[in-house]
Amino acid sequence: MDVEKTNTLTLLMLEKATAYHRWIFEEIQPFLKGNLLEVGCGTGNLTGLLLQQGRVMAVDLNEDYLRIVRERYGKDSNLIGTLIWNIESNPPEALQQPIDTIVCSNVLEHVEDDDIVLSHFYELLPEGGKLILLVPALKFLYNHLDWELGHCRRYGREELIQKMKRNRFRITHLAYFNFFGILGWYLNGTLLKRRLLPEGQMGMFNKMVPLFRIAEKMIPGRVGQSLIAVGEK
Repeated sequence: MDVEKTNTLTLLMLEKATAYHRWIFEEIQPFLKGNLLEVGCGTGNLTGLLLQQGRVMAVDLNEDYLRIVRERYGKDSNLIGTLIWNIESNPPEALQQPIDTIVCSNVLEHVEDDDIVLSHFYELLPEGGKLILLVPALKFLYNHLDWELGHCRRYGREELIQKMKRNRFRITHLAYFNFFGILGWYLNGTLLKRRLLPEGQMGMFNKMVPLFRIAEKMIPGRVGQSLIAVGEK
């Protein structure tokens, strides 16, 4: 398993999934305020949208990804900067500046000790600051795709609630996201045992996002491929 290669291929493929990223952004936009810290920015697929909202510091463990972010958005005056940070380690001094909102999308599942990471996030935020998490949901969905991406886990709803509360966050929003993604993930990773989502399928899914967004609102008590959680310090 070459996790870094799989993640890079996935990020490059997701660059074309503009409707999907717009969907994520619009789901979390009501909770964004002030200076933003994007944790695990990757190659910047969400960064460009966050820059439309406010000033952003983009951090990642991979310097090659940060270089791509600088190439894509370096001229944007809202980009505060980029920084390497292993989020299981103490925050670097360069992050000791006002941060009002932390955005952590599809990152927390990659770390062994997610409790220590959540505690770091809590310490970085001021009183009233917000943490926005997007994590893979539904434990039964864990399959070859998760393994190849280096996911340590998928999250149950109650598990995520308890982890956030244990690290002193007050949960102000919690919702499942992307109901229709469940089928594709189960089909490809569990039944077909694929190690990477087919690019053609991702393109088709992206084209259907507007329809999925409408349909998802009509499903009562729905679950989803992911969970979006907002915690306040």
